[in-house]
Amino acid sequence: MSHAHPRSCPKSAFTLVELLVVIAIIGLLVGLLLPAVQAAREAARRADCMNRIRQLVLAIHNYESGFKRFPGYAGEIAPLAVNIGSQTARTEMRGVPWMVQILPYLEQNRLHTDLVRITDNHPGLAVVATPDQTSIRSAVSQFNCPSRRDAMPYPLMAPFDLKYGEQGARTDYAINGGSATVADPHNAEIVLEHPGVWQVPNKIKMSGVVDGLSNTLMVGEKAMNKDKYTNGTCFGDRSPLAGFPEYFGSTNSYVRYAARGPAADQHDSCLACHDFGSSHPSGWNAAYCDGSIRVVSYYADIQILRKVASVAAGDIGFLDD
Repeated sequence: MSHAHPRSCPKSAFTLVELLVVIAIIGLLVGLLLPAVQAAREAARRADCMNRIRQLVLAIHNYESGFKRFPGYAGEIAPLAVNIGSQTARTEMRGVPWMVQILPYLEQNRLHTDLVRITDNHPGLAVVATPDQTSIRSAVSQFNCPSRRDAMPYPLMAPFDLKYGEQGARTDYAINGGSATVADPHNAEIVLEHPGVWQVPNKIKMSGVVDGLSNTLMVGEKAMNKDKYTNGTCFGDRSPLAGFPEYFGSTNSYVRYAARGPAADQHDSCLACHDFGSSHPSGWNAAYCDGSIRVVSYYADIQILRKVASVAAGDIGFLDD
């Protein structure tokens, strides 16, 4: 008796053409999905940036509660390429920048104590001892925008490296120095029109914000050269958090003005010397003196922005988010 063997079914398999089609479809889907993923990540980073600015402005208000003045001027030379008119720097008033002034209210008491001591004991180009350079390199996360760079030390250029060593922590946020005009569009210099929260030669009281806390800018993201986030060569980013009150270029790293108008970070832009700006594509984050946080469009009217930057009486402006 014979047994018939069942016929085996042919095995199905992808042809080369089918495989290429599947790969192409997957690539297309990834290409469509990637911008959405990047946009979601940027939205998260911008929200994180806003939260960091919120922590800064809360620390500023806590400082004001204790000292009855806002943090600000500490004897520094005025920013380079900013004509401040008749205001005169108080060179005998040596101190630490506004960022260091608020460190105790960011739970950074030890770093605050160390940086104040270093500033007091090392005037001018006096070289900071190697053990103290650790404090110069100590980054504080609240001072760095996550869309731009990590909170870590970055290279220092002369003369900062001669004083502090090879690296130092930075800030991506600047205090409002006021409104300014542009004397010559082909020149980097700006002319102070009305002072802001940071002004030479004194720290101001809350009552000095005559236009009202909700109408006046306190802190915002600073403009930078987008090619120089990490190499330390951007002129508006050369000073470490510790500052350098005797050097004329130090304040360019942490004071900004409403002058030419904020913009997204660019290649080779003079905005990096003294204007606000950001790496966010849709706008820059700002904190007002009342503690409110807003996203300000790059297309906001510069005349209104100058009013918001001024603490002068009657100089009130309103910016849409």
